[in-house]
Amino acid sequence: MKQKQKPLSFSLCEANHNYIAEQVAERKIANHRYNRSMYMDDLITHLRTRNKSVATTANIATVEKNPVKRFVPPTVEQVFQYCNERCNNVDAQNFVDHYTANGWMRGKVKVKDWKACVRTWEKSTVNKQQGKTSGNLSACEDFING
Repeated sequence: MKQKQKPLSFSLCEANHNYIAEQVAERKIANHRYNRSMYMDDLITHLRTRNKSVATTANIATVEKNPVKRFVPPTVEQVFQYCNERCNNVDAQNFVDHYTANGWMRGKVKVKDWKACVRTWEKSTVNKQQGKTSGNLSACEDFING
């Protein structure tokens, strides 16, 4: 008495069904004794190799990313020009020397935006000036006020 074959315990997507149907038809023509165990072996081999090829194409696609913009320390001239644009009293040479000595780090974190550091220095110099001399105006404020 012939045993009933159990149905497949997993489902396949449409592309896999089409591939397996083609393979079964080809194998039955070539080998009239093509049975279920051969079919399962072919199915497992196909699924394993198909997943590997998909994984490699996904890896290739992720490699092509936009380059990361890296921090470039500014020159004294760049800092001086930015400080003049903002009309602040930050000493550009002192600023660059300070951050160069510290490896362009703020605490334990690398500097990402040197202009933000200049703005912070600007605030701290304003606070220091207000504490020491409360009535003096900066050179830019003198110029603006006429």
